[in-house]
Amino acid sequence: MTTTAALTDTDARCGARWLAQLDAGGRLAQQVALLSRFNHDLRTPLNTILGWTHLLQKGAIDAVRAEHVADVIARNARDQTLMLEEFVDDGRAILNTLRLELTAQRIDEALARAMERVGSVLALHGVSLQSELDVAGVSISGDARRLERLMYRLLAVVARRAPEGSKMTLQAHVDRGMVEAFLLGLASDPDWSDAALLDLRISTLMAALHGGELLLGADAARPCIQLRLPQL
Repeated sequence: MTTTAALTDTDARCGARWLAQLDAGGRLAQQVALLSRFNHDLRTPLNTILGWTHLLQKGAIDAVRAEHVADVIARNARDQTLMLEEFVDDGRAILNTLRLELTAQRIDEALARAMERVGSVLALHGVSLQSELDVAGVSISGDARRLERLMYRLLAVVARRAPEGSKMTLQAHVDRGMVEAFLLGLASDPDWSDAALLDLRISTLMAALHGGELLLGADAARPCIQLRLPQL
């Protein structure tokens, strides 16, 4: 089991040390970065919807294929709706205007939901996930939807950078009243991308709103992320 001592927050670009130095101007800069990325990410499902809709309007798709096209449009519309909802939440977190609906949350159930959601990302990148969880029945005070998204975002960040065919490991246990989740893996790129850093910064802010913290290992080529949240 990885120890807390091995996870000093040496990367000042994100994580607990970055948050401690963040001022109002820094939060505004993160909002601008989030808006830029959202503008880019929104175009993919929107272009798919517009493209298929144009073909349907021209009558260029037969009745048999039209059912498949309708499913594609519906799926992309759902993805776009989810993206809009999460964008608003992320922006509010960055501007420190988000009020969480905190209730007792089983950490094992939240992790299970996050792992189920990240399955499509793992499949797309050819990465496997191994879990070693020793938190059965353990609860924290959290906002169910945003807590799940926090854990999903961390899993997805590592999965997107992992080499095809590699394995990620998610470990979780309780230590002195804190739930500690460790995410370990390899990276095909030598450093964090701007998009990954933005995701880690949003995760840092969301962890703080739950009374916890995000710590990152020094070696970006071997991502080691630690999420610490207080146990109920």
